[in-house]
Amino acid sequence: MNTLQQISQQNSNWSLEELVAIANELLPQFLPEEKAHTRVREEVTPRLVRHYASQGMLDEPLKEGREARYTYRHLLQLLLVRRLLTEGYGASVIDTLACSKSNSDLEALLQGGVQLTLTPANPALAFLQQVQKRQPNMAHSSSMSPIPPPPVSSPPSAPAPATQWSRQEILPGLELHVRSDFVPPTTTQEQQNLLQRTLQILTSLSPSKRRSLKP
Repeated sequence: MNTLQQISQQNSNWSLEELVAIANELLPQFLPEEKAHTRVREEVTPRLVRHYASQGMLDEPLKEGREARYTYRHLLQLLLVRRLLTEGYGASVIDTLACSKSNSDLEALLQGGVQLTLTPANPALAFLQQVQKRQPNMAHSSSMSPIPPPPVSSPPSAPAPATQWSRQEILPGLELHVRSDFVPPTTTQEQQNLLQRTLQILTSLSPSKRRSLKP
């Protein structure tokens, strides 16, 4: 199976069908493990790619004559959109997020280098906004003035909980300290990155360095 790093080094200029095939091959690496095997839900199709582009969630494809062509950036955007949708975020929350990020930002979001926090849209507020948009048409068809919707008050924000650290012994001489707000990696790619980073740190601690750390 190809990796994202291998594909990034290629000169990407794909047809829609080629983009879809590569995305479906890579996608299980970037989905939460408990959902990585639901092939029906995660499958990407050409129709979905066109839909995401029409909604502004993907960049418009390049053109070569009459044929649409797709690049590595389109692949990153598509993987991120599919991951966020699988995690339960709606299209209104994702919106143009993938288009506004650089390629390096998209890679970091997919590989666990950056944790993304999205606030789901308020369904009540969205409904009121739809009503407001329909009110001009309603005013033409009725002599009564439209009743403005009641203001939506935001609930008071709760104070941020104090962070705490927990200490776990992994092996004799090796401890793990975890802060209470740490979000564990949920995808295979994120877990591999974390494991590789941990091994690099342990390897860099030569015996002389470990002795210098002792009190």
